[in-house]
Amino acid sequence: MISIVGKQKELSMSLRPENEDNLYGAHRTMIKILPEDDPMVIFSKEIYPIFQDEDFKECYSNLGKRATSPAFLSMVTLLQFRENMSDDEAREACIRRIDWKIALHVPVEESKCFDASLLCKFRRRLKSNDQSSIIFDKVLEEVKRRGLVKKRTKQRIDATHIIAHVNRISTTDLIFRAVRCVVEEIEKKDNKFYEQQIPDDIKERYGKKFSCFGMNKAKRGEKMAEIIEDGFYIKRLIAEDRSELLKELKQIEIMETIIKENVTIKEKEINEKIFIEAEEIKCPKQTIFDPRDTSLDLGRKGKTSWVGSKCQVVETAEKGKVNFIMGMLYQNARESDQKMHDKLIENNKRYGLKPKKIYTDQNYISGEAINKYGTTNQELLGRITGDHSKKHQDFKLDKFIVDAKKKSAKCPAGKTSNNWGLTKDGDVNIYFSSGDCQRCTKYKDCVTGKREQKRKILINKYYDIIQTRRKDQDTKKFKTEMRIRAQVEGTISEMVRGNGLRYAKYHQKQGHQLQFYLTGAALNTKRLIRVIVKGRKIKA
Repeated sequence: MISIVGKQKELSMSLRPENEDNLYGAHRTMIKILPEDDPMVIFSKEIYPIFQDEDFKECYSNLGKRATSPAFLSMVTLLQFRENMSDDEAREACIRRIDWKIALHVPVEESKCFDASLLCKFRRRLKSNDQSSIIFDKVLEEVKRRGLVKKRTKQRIDATHIIAHVNRISTTDLIFRAVRCVVEEIEKKDNKFYEQQIPDDIKERYGKKFSCFGMNKAKRGEKMAEIIEDGFYIKRLIAEDRSELLKELKQIEIMETIIKENVTIKEKEINEKIFIEAEEIKCPKQTIFDPRDTSLDLGRKGKTSWVGSKCQVVETAEKGKVNFIMGMLYQNARESDQKMHDKLIENNKRYGLKPKKIYTDQNYISGEAINKYGTTNQELLGRITGDHSKKHQDFKLDKFIVDAKKKSAKCPAGKTSNNWGLTKDGDVNIYFSSGDCQRCTKYKDCVTGKREQKRKILINKYYDIIQTRRKDQDTKKFKTEMRIRAQVEGTISEMVRGNGLRYAKYHQKQGHQLQFYLTGAALNTKRLIRVIVKGRKIKA
């Protein structure tokens, strides 16, 4: 099942299924040295048969050199993520560790194995063929087959931040990298244009690495202006040539965005020649931190800030049972958690689930979200935020008596509203009489706006749902039931500390998503083994 693969150029590989068991594998000759309930023994007997080469046929060609078994590589990847190993460490474990050889059905005498780069190429195949979730799906399919997850289960969800493998580099270095990416894209898409039109000095300059480290402010500014001039010159060359191959250059737009966000440009005329003066913007609002990966963003939560993405962890929430990961969802670092509901619903539909209750924290809760799940006979549970307006405590919205159906309200001073109007979103603005407000002794505490002459309150179209939740969340029953949500924090901590989830191991959105799925698959494998061992002990 294992073939010796050296470091070679990646070519098309053909898949020839080889699912016959190895008669001389360590699972036959050495299995007695480990106890029957050892995780690696259970992996060998119960997890190993789940994966077949035919499952990965979409990732391989019908022609070319015979590929190393993808089923074998997927199991190596599972164990690798289970123990948070590098590719080299995983390769060494296949050679040196008896428990790994038992789990993977490798002969004890096997002293040579695949090259570590093969694991990298295998992951690349999964990404390029949209099969990032296949290992996660196969493990989850086995969990469902054993009846460990029901369709009408309970779920909990929470997010954690993922720090990308990218440095916060200087503005000069960032712009240089942007122009370099433009030159590389031109060379890749239209080599003829690159050879004939791009000047040799630009080819040479952007064919090397560059760093402005050690330059003073004046030299850094001069270098930045020179780089920007090169970028604009390349853009003019492309516009004049009108090459069809260069019509849609992504890096040109990215370069322009980076320059616009980070630099103020002034043109200066000397001896009838126009030169560029560039000045860095202090505290720029950046949206691109690496021209090669535009999915990266700056995220903030409380005092924590990071460049990368977010991972939404979806887990079953059955009290007193082993719970499993049902989804590892990618989200942009700046996106609100409230925007995850559509992805969560789609994820549950994909796996044939319709949870009756979903436990979340207050970042996911809104009247609209509660109503959305209620229409499908599901319940979204979590505390809803209070009124954070700057109004005086005695004149906040909860102190008004509101009749949402009649679109009227009574203020704490006993005055009734006299008008209302609808907003674009369907919310209701309720207005009080300016005469009543200005005669009121509490006018300054209630009407705080500089231009306001009367009090106005905004009523959400889901006002009744929100008010009902605010009453329920203060009850002992609600607080007791919500305790089960906190356990997802322990799951995230296990992934971060045990599986290295905090730092992105691979580049771009597809790389982050692949890491999420492999981490979830590794944790589900660990928990499935725990259930199998527990079941055997109960039978004994």
